[in-house]
Amino acid sequence: MSDASSTSDLSARVKTGFPLAAGIAILLFTPTFVIGLLVLAIAFIGAQELTGMLAKGNDDENPGILPEWLLPGTAVLMGLGALAGESGLHGALLISAVGWIFYELVFTPKSELAKLSALGFGLFGMVWAVWSVLHITLIKALPEGTALLFYLLLVISFSDIFAYFGGKRFGKSLLAPNISPKKTWEGSFSGVVGGGLVGAVFGELTMSMFWLYGLILALLLAVVGQLGDLVESKIKRLCNVKDSGTLLPGHGGILDRIDGHMLAAPVFYYLLQLG
Repeated sequence: MSDASSTSDLSARVKTGFPLAAGIAILLFTPTFVIGLLVLAIAFIGAQELTGMLAKGNDDENPGILPEWLLPGTAVLMGLGALAGESGLHGALLISAVGWIFYELVFTPKSELAKLSALGFGLFGMVWAVWSVLHITLIKALPEGTALLFYLLLVISFSDIFAYFGGKRFGKSLLAPNISPKKTWEGSFSGVVGGGLVGAVFGELTMSMFWLYGLILALLLAVVGQLGDLVESKIKRLCNVKDSGTLLPGHGGILDRIDGHMLAAPVFYYLLQLG
């Protein structure tokens, strides 16, 4: 990529990223019900993007691995379940998973039963693209939910920022060349440290969170967030697509923007439950 192309891409990211970040920051102060509907919409779009990527990654004889209605439909069901709380989200996931297993076993032709690839991709999509991100609704419903969401979003976002610039400045050793040829160990380290420091400072100053606890928690979330980024990169590589979608100029699709949050959100929520 040329310097001009890199600068243009960064400019597009900034032009989209700042208004998007400002809008999200304002929305975090709205009631849980509003956040729940917003996260439902995000999960719905992400589910559509994953379905589309899987279709592009398949061959011409089998144009679609998953029915177009499956993952977006489960996003609606689980999104409404999340508004009722943790048990509602888990119950909706169970209903979706059992329903899909039953559907596949009943309607898949006998000659295709040995493959059952759609069954696995469907269950994966329900958990990865839908169930995981809907934990944002559960976090918002917790005491100090707004501050906790700020903490999560800041840690993952600044981890991405530090990883990006750290990689450009210091990156030499490729992290996972078969998955993402641009990510480096130096960039990853910069992202983890940067996200950890942001979490420590924000937690100490705004949430009365002891700085060491905030640092350790943020370091863990930053690592998980980068793993989430690699998972999405692997899916895009398998499906031979550059971005999950085109909704956000300079960023790609919804999944490209929330890939780090998708795994970090449930990890953060259940760590909070343990605490």
